[in-house]
Amino acid sequence: MQALANNPALRSHVDTQVNFFTELAHRGLDSARQLSELNLRLGQQLMEESLTTSRQMLSCADPYQAGTLALRRIEPVARHLRAYQQQLMSLVAGAQAGLTQAAETHIPEAGRSAAAIADDMARRSLEAGASAFASVQRPSGTPH
Repeated sequence: MQALANNPALRSHVDTQVNFFTELAHRGLDSARQLSELNLRLGQQLMEESLTTSRQMLSCADPYQAGTLALRRIEPVARHLRAYQQQLMSLVAGAQAGLTQAAETHIPEAGRSAAAIADDMARRSLEAGASAFASVQRPSGTPH
């Protein structure tokens, strides 16, 4: 097992994988942060709209006027929700593009490092097999 720990090809492959997953994690966390900020903004906007509508409805003496007021306040809420949806789709598209870029950057290197490991393991297996075969071969003058 010590031979694997000192294997430069294996070390390179592990480093490549760690770098790839680190970049994916950073991009994922950044997307989660952006989503949290977007959700907080929407929540704040909806809360402000709700408070404004509540204050206006409490000041109404006529129930019909309160109903009309409530219906008029639906449009700003719908506007906030449409803006949220557009920003959310933009955020998702950006996250997808970032993850795709990270994959396109790191996967070819991971393939190269995996091929290097396979080549190194094959070479070591051949050497070990040849060494084992040489140690069990009998001298040519001994009876069978």
